[in-house]
Amino acid sequence: MSKTSPRHYVRDELARSFIEMISETNGITLDDTLSLMVNSERIRKDPQLSRALNEFRGLVTAYQSDQIGIDTLLTHVVAEALFDFFKRFPKTYRDEHTHLTGALSSGFIYPRLKKLLEGPHREIYEKKIREIYGDEALPIEDQEDVDRLLRLKPEERFSRYLSILMLPKLLLVNREAHAEAAYHLASELFHQYNVGFVRLKFSLSRATADESEKVPGLENLTEDDVVLGLFEGFQRFKKEQPRWNFTLAPSFRKEASFYDSSKFKSKQEHFLHQVNQILALIDAHPELEAVMNEVDTVGNESELFRKSHFIDMKLGFRKLQYRGFKIRSHHGEVWKTLRRGIQAVDNAMNIWRIDTLEHGLSLGINPNYYFHSLMQRVLKWNARGEAIRPGTLEFNEVSDMDWQDYAIEVREKLIRGDRLNTDEIRLFTKAKFHTAREVELYQHDVLNRMIDKQVSLVSLPTSNNRLSALFEDHKDHPFSWWEKKGVELGIGTDNYVTLDTNFIQEMLILLLTDPYDLKITKLLMVATGETRRPYISHLLWQMRKSSELA
Repeated sequence: MSKTSPRHYVRDELARSFIEMISETNGITLDDTLSLMVNSERIRKDPQLSRALNEFRGLVTAYQSDQIGIDTLLTHVVAEALFDFFKRFPKTYRDEHTHLTGALSSGFIYPRLKKLLEGPHREIYEKKIREIYGDEALPIEDQEDVDRLLRLKPEERFSRYLSILMLPKLLLVNREAHAEAAYHLASELFHQYNVGFVRLKFSLSRATADESEKVPGLENLTEDDVVLGLFEGFQRFKKEQPRWNFTLAPSFRKEASFYDSSKFKSKQEHFLHQVNQILALIDAHPELEAVMNEVDTVGNESELFRKSHFIDMKLGFRKLQYRGFKIRSHHGEVWKTLRRGIQAVDNAMNIWRIDTLEHGLSLGINPNYYFHSLMQRVLKWNARGEAIRPGTLEFNEVSDMDWQDYAIEVREKLIRGDRLNTDEIRLFTKAKFHTAREVELYQHDVLNRMIDKQVSLVSLPTSNNRLSALFEDHKDHPFSWWEKKGVELGIGTDNYVTLDTNFIQEMLILLLTDPYDLKITKLLMVATGETRRPYISHLLWQMRKSSELA
């Protein structure tokens, strides 16, 4: 786009206006900011700026009433100007949750994958690609082909998401590859999205009994290669940009099958080996201690919620905690039933003694809305004589509801698809009501204990919207509710390339979904980790002075 184009002019002028207005009003809400900007003399005198702002205000209102989707807002020139405002903010942001495999762009992957596909093991790589991405994935002829494979399609959800992360894994099989990946990631985050800190999740060991996760060359990759490669890559970028900083957070799959069964008798034994390896690495390389002092757990938690599911890793976590490590965990992200999703978080706090909860949606979903909307869907199917398909969320929740003995037949009729009469619908409503109430009490109990224990929570709006399918729109994300409850929050992108987002877009989503209550200053404080509100005001005025000189 030419710099003299009308769109570029509007974008640039509105970015300047945002800097001016936000600094003068100390970062009030988006709605109030837009209202004041529309009435400013500068905007009123310029028809192009006035037209763009008024149109955007109308779209924000339309989005709140579900008339349009958020993509219409995010692609508007005013949102682009807001993007520029956030990108220019003097203090860099903290991406508290990024996974290595989902944050490597096609520009990094394509030239390296091309070499593999032209090498002696071409058939092995092509077979693996076909297994994961389908026959239509080949041939891979350019960067666009790679980009298409990397990104999750709109209709795809969590189970597919885990599998399509395979492409970058084909490359990450030695120390040099990890160093190159870390440098690339740091450079892209810093220069494109004003991110100056990343908390990187990565697999210390990818040894697994799962054949679909095995890739050529993986057998020679050591834990030292992974950690030291990432450290070297980030440190190389830090020499160029001293403001850059990072935390390496080795992440372990929670599922029982994820351990090296060829070398270890159990998951617990393998996990303890990995813990000892981490501690040995730090003892041998003391420079790692400042950047590798926490671990995380990842994976599909749908079947992992009981106390017994947490025992395999408990001893290893305790050993790490005595060496000063903090424990973070992906929980409350997906579930078979909401009750179990809350239970998983409860046990993670009580058994693993986690310091930070990643995702935590089960502590943010409104149980009354969740169960009533589920009931509406089930009754719609029932009116058509449709059974509830086994394995679906609706099947799991209906099966788990608080049915009294006299109402069990109602549950069975729903599952079979036999139409309910009026009295039976009333019994269904009653079972739904009491289930929602019990789950709500449990949820609030766990959330309040989390706040009391000062367990922080990392919010991942796009990831939760795309992967969970538990709420229809970004507006339903609980970030603002958590903020009002006093939860210590952070923001993460998860796998931002795979999910087609970025850190600043996550900030925009949070702002656009709560334009009437979320203050821009508060958002900046969460995104930067800065707790001194007056200092944020100072930085906004610095921004303004720089803008006036430009």
